[in-house]
Amino acid sequence: MTEKDPDETRFPPSLSSADRFREAGPVPMEHLWRSEIRAVPVEQDERTEKPDQHGEAEEAENEPAHAAPVEFAPAPQTREVSPRIGVWGSPASGKTTFLGALRLAALDPAGPFGRWQVVPSDDVSERFLVETARKLAIDKVFPPATQAVRPYAWRFRGDLSGTAFGRRRLWRRRPANRLEFELSVLDVPGGAYEDLRSDGIAARSIDHLARAQGLVYLFDPLREAQDSDSFAYLNGTLTRITRLCMQENRLDGPYLPHHLAVCLTKFDDPEVFDRARRGGWTDLGPNGVPVVSDPAGFFDWLADDLHGSTMRLVGQTLRANFHPARLHFFTTSAIGFGTMPGGSIDLRRFGNVNVVDGGYRIVGPLRPYNVMDPLVALLLGMRNGGRP
Repeated sequence: MTEKDPDETRFPPSLSSADRFREAGPVPMEHLWRSEIRAVPVEQDERTEKPDQHGEAEEAENEPAHAAPVEFAPAPQTREVSPRIGVWGSPASGKTTFLGALRLAALDPAGPFGRWQVVPSDDVSERFLVETARKLAIDKVFPPATQAVRPYAWRFRGDLSGTAFGRRRLWRRRPANRLEFELSVLDVPGGAYEDLRSDGIAARSIDHLARAQGLVYLFDPLREAQDSDSFAYLNGTLTRITRLCMQENRLDGPYLPHHLAVCLTKFDDPEVFDRARRGGWTDLGPNGVPVVSDPAGFFDWLADDLHGSTMRLVGQTLRANFHPARLHFFTTSAIGFGTMPGGSIDLRRFGNVNVVDGGYRIVGPLRPYNVMDPLVALLLGMRNGGRP
């Protein structure tokens, strides 16, 4: 019997859709392709820098359960080879699945961002990438929720040649379309980001996010609709990151220096996608794949639709802490929509998950949706030196 994956919490099938959806007008299904990246900033000179070190891997149970409040002190600054991106989210946001789907998404030669290679930085990162991809693509199951503290790092090397984002810079030493960044993740249970948690895991997690130049924040609308507690895993985290950046004189006026990609996850789930359709937020892209041309607007609309949740507070907090030019919104799905032969989507049966023996199983081929997009958006946004 397959156990229910706590990292992929979804609504019980017995709940009535009529109680959840707000009726709206007909859905516009124009055959349009609209990128969710609003702007492509100009490039900056590349630098040769010293790589960061990754060496801390401890089990969660080795951390003190109730430690004294941690005093944050500025850490020695290290120069990095390339921009570093961190990932965080509340419990059940799908962080582990998102990370596991990244290499599968990068393998798509038809992606709008050209060709990419993902290279693990160590044995632990390699094992995670291979094992998680196997679970998703072959075993058709979701990876288990994170239970221990593990540092992962992957080097992403890409080429935007032939894409809408490719550029020619003849005076550059390296081709202008060659991009590289490090995805550095201190994978911890989502509860580490709960407000006022002050043990060693929380301190290391906050410090890790503060050192990154770009951040991916995963927001799970299914959990928020059930528990209405996402704000509790965001407010304290951003408060502590701000405190660290203030100590190091890194704040940009009232804003944090980071670029942020906000990913509204599990877009393939009928409870989320049907809301978008009924609200008139979806269009059709290539091969009939649905797209949301205004993900920021959909985020705000959904916050109102989930009446009584903390989603609106989450949106307000993000906009108060990050410069508008450095803030990007996306709808994402690590597994993608269910497809018919040929790759098109049947909008009457688009779900890609079934409940089998009380657990969730992936039905069709794995087609990650908007998984690479947030990372490339962050990278392009950082090419102007981190200023809007």
